[in-house]
Amino acid sequence: MAEKITGYTSEMCQQAMIDELKELFRDMKFKGQESEKSLKIFKQFIPSPTDDDDDVDTNESNFPCIIVSRTSGEVVNEKDPQLVLLQLIICCYDPETDRQGYEDTGNIIEAIMQHFKRKPVFGEAFKVGYPRKWELSDDDMDFYYWGIVNLICETPNTLKNEEVEALI
Repeated sequence: MAEKITGYTSEMCQQAMIDELKELFRDMKFKGQESEKSLKIFKQFIPSPTDDDDDVDTNESNFPCIIVSRTSGEVVNEKDPQLVLLQLIICCYDPETDRQGYEDTGNIIEAIMQHFKRKPVFGEAFKVGYPRKWELSDDDMDFYYWGIVNLICETPNTLKNEEVEALI
């Protein structure tokens, strides 16, 4: 049987990021399928469709959204924090023919980048480190405009090597 997980985990970091983004975008509205609407924030994946896409053209659609994806992690040595790569995948919707939907995506990216410049600590324990990278997709996906923000987050290292501690 596996030992109980203790200390801070990458999943806790991911959930804290979701909570932080929900608060950051709480009062903001973006172009929706029928009218302006709040941003949806998902953990790891967009939910699987349960119907025949009946709501794809309504405000019940999953877009605009941010998907908070935990993609990798690294611990360099026993003293340093775990570094967790969180990818914030952003998708906005704009059916207009002038194709300006990338502006909403870009504004969401800027809001995230500026927020963590001012307040790099989130969830009372995690910290957004550097480098911080973002990118807008140039793929032609009618009405959907994608972007991504890559954040390397520090997860506190509070665990001790029990074998060494037993010798002390």
